[in-house]
Amino acid sequence: MPVGNRVDRASILVNSLDMVLMFSRAMDLVHPAVSEHHLRVAYAAACIAGEMGLSDADVQSVLVAGALHDVAAACAPQTKRLLDRALQGEFDSVGNEIHEHGFACHSMLSGFAPFAKAAQVIRYHHVNWNDGEGAYFAGSRVPLESHILHLADRLSVLPPDGRPPQVHAEEMASDLRGRGGREFHPAAIAAFEQAACREAFWLDLTSRHKEALLKERFGGKALHLDGDSLYDLARVLARIVDYRSSYTALHSAGVARTSGILARKAGLPDSTVRLVGVAGYLHDVGKLSINPSLLEKPGKLTREEMLLIRQHPYHTREILSAVPGLEAVSLWAALHHERLDGKGYPFRETRIPLEARIVAVADIFTAITEDRPYRRGMEKAECLRVLHGQVKEGAIDGELVSLLEEAYDEASQ
Repeated sequence: MPVGNRVDRASILVNSLDMVLMFSRAMDLVHPAVSEHHLRVAYAAACIAGEMGLSDADVQSVLVAGALHDVAAACAPQTKRLLDRALQGEFDSVGNEIHEHGFACHSMLSGFAPFAKAAQVIRYHHVNWNDGEGAYFAGSRVPLESHILHLADRLSVLPPDGRPPQVHAEEMASDLRGRGGREFHPAAIAAFEQAACREAFWLDLTSRHKEALLKERFGGKALHLDGDSLYDLARVLARIVDYRSSYTALHSAGVARTSGILARKAGLPDSTVRLVGVAGYLHDVGKLSINPSLLEKPGKLTREEMLLIRQHPYHTREILSAVPGLEAVSLWAALHHERLDGKGYPFRETRIPLEARIVAVADIFTAITEDRPYRRGMEKAECLRVLHGQVKEGAIDGELVSLLEEAYDEASQ
């Protein structure tokens, strides 16, 4: 694994669609069917919005909303059964609870400015048109894009295995046409029929190369993200992790804070200090691949359970590497369980950048000092004894441990 160059830039240039695909990779670890469904809905919604003549910016918002609309439902164990039923087309039997994950997803995503419009679209994506009454819901105006997403969500349910998509298309088009006005916005239905008359539309929906199709058809706009914006993005991912395990998200916030303190004490530029904090926030995002019951298990882990846990830095790298421009942050986050003596995991890396060494020390410090449901966090003397012991073993950077000792009171607040 390449070490990469130190990053002193005030901002990073990223593509909005690449960020969406990063979230898609994260959902792949939680619920593989959701990732496929998200990409279908994103493509269908963007096509319908384009047929309706929406602006490029609004088409992009619809695409982002489609690609993220079931994030909350996928990550919350209590809604998994509801989501599974919806993915099989059982929309009519889920009741008013269907709206809850849209509101939860809005809460997750709205703190990141590039996703704010999409978050508002997601909030109301299960509101029926009801011959115009659906223009408002709970006293708030429902965006037209929400009605587009509602339709795209319905038509993107997986067709039965082994059937040509065109057969499914004929049945789906007839069914949706009959529901126009009652469940779906008439203008969205008309635009859908324009798109649906092309066989390629349905073949695209069932293609295994939808990431490439989305990039080719809709591209994505370039975004300059400064340290604050990246921090906001990291918090969004932390909220998603929080839906899987509240311990993990709280832990990541502590690692982010301690990483920033150590980076500043180490004399890194302010812009790099901010990015190291982002890496601290994101270091455990790969734990989305792990069942929350395993993350929160109070007893000793079995060998197989430990091997599952040890995979998470690899998945952190896989998720973050979807966004060109985040290479350095991805590297620093993914190396947090490597050791200076080469005995870490999962890469057995010995050429560990200073920024990654900072995240590693911050991770250990936060883990041993925070309270868990099954034990109290360590006090200062015991914590420092453990850290210095790992320095003697050749695992972590002794200079960074000395800096942490100097800043212990600040880090432990």
